[in-house]
Amino acid sequence: MFGFRHRYSKLMLLGALLGPLSGCSLLDISLDSQSTPLTTEELNTRLQTREYAVQFFAQIEQAADHLHDYYPKEDKVHQSYILLWKINAEEGMQHAAYQLSPIASLIDSWVFAHQMAAFFNTGAGNTLFSPIDTGDHQGLTVAQVTANHLQQAADEMARSVLTKSEFDKNLSFVEQFAKRYPFADLSFIRTPAYHEWLKANGISARDAVTTLGTIPEAIGDVSNRLALAANQGPKLLSWKAELIALNSTISTDEISAALNSVQATSQAFQDFVNNNPEYMEDLAKQMAIQLQPLVTEIDSKTSAQLAKLSQERMALDTMVARERSELVQLIERERKALAEIVDNERQKIAQDLDTLAQDAITQIMQQLTTLIKQTAVYLILVVLVIFFAPLGLGYALGRRSNGRRNEPRQ
Repeated sequence: MFGFRHRYSKLMLLGALLGPLSGCSLLDISLDSQSTPLTTEELNTRLQTREYAVQFFAQIEQAADHLHDYYPKEDKVHQSYILLWKINAEEGMQHAAYQLSPIASLIDSWVFAHQMAAFFNTGAGNTLFSPIDTGDHQGLTVAQVTANHLQQAADEMARSVLTKSEFDKNLSFVEQFAKRYPFADLSFIRTPAYHEWLKANGISARDAVTTLGTIPEAIGDVSNRLALAANQGPKLLSWKAELIALNSTISTDEISAALNSVQATSQAFQDFVNNNPEYMEDLAKQMAIQLQPLVTEIDSKTSAQLAKLSQERMALDTMVARERSELVQLIERERKALAEIVDNERQKIAQDLDTLAQDAITQIMQQLTTLIKQTAVYLILVVLVIFFAPLGLGYALGRRSNGRRNEPRQ
């Protein structure tokens, strides 16, 4: 027994030591070079699907607890239905949502929500529970209300990670698949929809999963699965034990005793670790010696990566300086060319202005000469009129006067 604990404690300590290293950025540098990371869309799809799964678990448990309080404890039939609903719904969603492929998780979770809603609304589960007599959902059972809400939440989750055209196309597939493969009973036997989805979209199964992501992404996936097991595992175990006790001669006390035994074993191991500090210190030293080559390799690869990064940075600085110099020279050449063009245009404009001025002066002089000539003619005519008009008038008057004198008097 001590040998088993000795080996098991070594494994636990190794996991504890490797856990922090797996999240270290230096380890990422040395191990990520041979892996292809998931795309942003795939990571977002995985995150949204698993967040929906957590919401799914919480609402199923809340609705089941309400039904548990509604039916008497002596009603073994309905109490068994409630436990079966919780167990099979949450296990089915776990298998659907926590797959390697994010799109497979999305499609299977989406289909599961539609199948459960159809089961309680129009399928065999329509009459399993009594309808609600009051409230906004009068005439519906608690299971129907919960399933409908989870179906709507699944639609919204899919709409948030898909484009409109993709959502419409996949919604049609999900609805048709849910109708083709309905749940027959509360066992919720799940038919994986992902393979049918691949066929519907003309994708080969060999090309369905092209990468598992980088080491940190894979470790994060495993961490999520372990957290799920830690949170949901005890609940499922307790519900299954309660279901067995409800439908068999085994008492609840016996099941509780078995669970307490498991817990006591775990506590005993924890006490062993806490009460043997010297042994754990020696184990830590041994692990440090065993991990030293790995740490050395990480340091060497990290140094190489940093040196390579420094060289790339220097090359980038040189390239930027060269491009900057060429850009300055180009701007200077363009400036000189522009100045030369402006100077040429200015000279041409000045020449055009000189030509226009000469033409204007010539035309003005011609007009002025014509005006002077006309003015001289008018002056001569005026002078002639002024000087010769009185003379002619006097001459005419004189002749008239002489003519009157020469006439005989009567």
